[in-house]
Amino acid sequence: MTRLFARDSPDYSRGKNHTAGAAINPNDHLNRERQLAWLWRGVVALLLSAGVAGCAYHSDGSIDLHYLRYKARMPEADKVFACSAYGCRTQTEFKFTAADIAQLQTLMSAAHTATPADERQATRDTLAWMERRVDAVVGTSADRPGDDFGGSGDPTQMDCVDIATNLTSYLLILERHKLLRHHSVGSVFVKEDYRRGMSGWTHYAAILVETKSKQRYAVDGWLLASGKPPEIVEAEKWYVDDADILFGNKSALSTGSLPRPDQAR
Repeated sequence: MTRLFARDSPDYSRGKNHTAGAAINPNDHLNRERQLAWLWRGVVALLLSAGVAGCAYHSDGSIDLHYLRYKARMPEADKVFACSAYGCRTQTEFKFTAADIAQLQTLMSAAHTATPADERQATRDTLAWMERRVDAVVGTSADRPGDDFGGSGDPTQMDCVDIATNLTSYLLILERHKLLRHHSVGSVFVKEDYRRGMSGWTHYAAILVETKSKQRYAVDGWLLASGKPPEIVEAEKWYVDDADILFGNKSALSTGSLPRPDQAR
């Protein structure tokens, strides 16, 4: 019978083919117990890591830090730098014209934004208009919903980092023109639950913060075709419900009315 040994085991130096008939070291039993204890601690550490560190919901730092992390450029006046190719590897300059800004003012007029809920709905429609306007110029109008292997490095395609960054840029344009009466633009948020495998992979969203209640809302269009109104849902319910992260549940993922990411793939 052949025994295999870990490289750090005391028996490793005797060779891989230590047979049953060889001389027995009286300390072998103690050494084996120590090895088993060491292995068990490693298994426990991995389980704890999967159950706790594998679940997260956090801000991606300040708004400018997110842009720095992906070497993306923040808006400059009415100019944005649209991200694509996954992870903002491609950035294409686009400037909203005076006519564009006038259209934004119409879409986000006081009549359309009387309450916070009204403003969120108007923001969905306005972001969809902005995305269509930009996509037609920078070449991302044929972006496929979600991610796929063929999209990485393709300047016509966008992953969730690209989408979250672009939506944040568009929101900052609205904020610059004082078209957000009930909300402010928050830091990009990240949520993940690696226990789910690919369907719980790290995901990004832009954030709106309601001024009075301080409620955060995730703004996410990753699973939608380009130019469709993004979902705006309570951040704690976006993608993976916070209760599932805090209490270790693994119920179905939720992105408001969006399909589950594993179904989208």
